[in-house]
Amino acid sequence: MDVLIIEDEKRNYNRLKRLLEEIDYAFRIIGPVTSVAEIVDYFAHNEMPDLILADIRLTDGLSFDAFSRVAVHAPVIFTTAYDEYAVRAFKYNGIDYLLKPIDAEELAAAVTKARKRKSEATNDNLSRLLEQMLRHDNRYRERFLLPYRDGYKTVLVGDVNHIYSENKNTCLYLNDGTSGIVSLSLETLETQLNPDKFFRANRQYILHIDSVEYIGNYFNSKLIVHLKHYPRAKVVVSRDKATAFKNWMNR
Repeated sequence: MDVLIIEDEKRNYNRLKRLLEEIDYAFRIIGPVTSVAEIVDYFAHNEMPDLILADIRLTDGLSFDAFSRVAVHAPVIFTTAYDEYAVRAFKYNGIDYLLKPIDAEELAAAVTKARKRKSEATNDNLSRLLEQMLRHDNRYRERFLLPYRDGYKTVLVGDVNHIYSENKNTCLYLNDGTSGIVSLSLETLETQLNPDKFFRANRQYILHIDSVEYIGNYFNSKLIVHLKHYPRAKVVVSRDKATAFKNWMNR
């Protein structure tokens, strides 16, 4: 059985691969496919796999963006950190989903279910899922409430220059030079912020697209990003994410 994994985080891919091999060592694991562009290219040049495991949020958009452009005739199990409306959409369309971090038993049950329903997982199913999701009010975070003096102040997401996390502390750095602590992880913020405007550059940084002043080439095919208003901040983008970052900036 050929299983295609669509996942842009190497650590998550390795875990999925290991769990799938524990379910059935005979599985032929394909991937990882890491972006919307790679999904479209894969289906243009390769045979249809027997099963697809697809992360929803990729570095250059949503996997739904790709599925709406290609004919997919295989069961799809989505791995997701999406909120409840997305879960209802999956249930309505009869497509399995797994919430991260992936549980081994839940994955095994989803694979069994997907095997049984292979003939039902057509491109039409995915088209209806996409339509269902777009019909819902897919709102991203618009503001933050930050402690300020003896109370709180609101900050619009458009005023955020970048977000930095270290030692489990997450800090918003604003375009006016001020900053504030939020009690949210970068992983949680990724699901709340519009991916057209924000990019997870590495384990410590999320960048606003308007904060980027200059992108330089770095050793080993990495990139180094210089930020407006924060000249001392030098954000390194890994080789694995470099292409997706440039595509994000060039849209």
